[in-house]
Amino acid sequence: MTSLISKLLGSVLMAGACAAFAAPTSVTIAGDLQSEAGCPGDWNPACAATHLTYDAQDDVWQTSLALPSGAYAYVAALNDSWPTFYGANATAGGANIPLTISSPSTVKFYYDDKSHWVTDNLNSTIAVLAGDFQSEIGCGGDWDPTCLRSWLEDPDNDGVYTFSVLIPSGNYSGKVAINESWDLNYGAGGVQGGSNRQFTSTGLSPTTFSFCSATHLLTVDRSCVAGNPENVPEPGTLALLGLGLLGLCLSRRSVA
Repeated sequence: MTSLISKLLGSVLMAGACAAFAAPTSVTIAGDLQSEAGCPGDWNPACAATHLTYDAQDDVWQTSLALPSGAYAYVAALNDSWPTFYGANATAGGANIPLTISSPSTVKFYYDDKSHWVTDNLNSTIAVLAGDFQSEIGCGGDWDPTCLRSWLEDPDNDGVYTFSVLIPSGNYSGKVAINESWDLNYGAGGVQGGSNRQFTSTGLSPTTFSFCSATHLLTVDRSCVAGNPENVPEPGTLALLGLGLLGLCLSRRSVA
């Protein structure tokens, strides 16, 4: 009997875990802006007028809503109900996300079910790392500022946008495009419209990119905050240098 109970309990726990990780059937921007966007009322998780649409190419939920000026708040409600919703800082059941619109605007909202980050293009810098690696990670092509598979995210709202991805081994380049367009972009050294940022992937582990919105600096496998300049050798470069020095030492020992 004890064994049967343990199995049943294990099945229940497994089902709960699978449900927690299951992809949502719908994502709704629920808040006090809904009546302004065509819903019959506010804080309605089932209102289709503020549903986000899942974009399989981007692997991100998104939609644009035309809203009048005002001060609002919202969260992302999953599956047309309240048991599961995400608020500020990608937190389950988290605080409402404030949104202030100074003049009538079309606001784009985003939800990433992998990180549970929900945001909009007024509260956050929408930064995409576009480059010649994008087709390797599922984008339809390279140098595409609209492909959110290389979206740099900032769930903790500290101004440092990051993303990690496993890229096949090789030498690549890219730059950060803002608001899914080339109109504003940052290259090597954080220079607006600057040269492409070069980087190398070993193909053995994920590469992590960081973009500081304050300095516009893009770094690879280290933080972009002050004290971590871009021209410091990458970890892979340091490893190769170490192997080279080791080989040199061994060759000298064999000669001696």
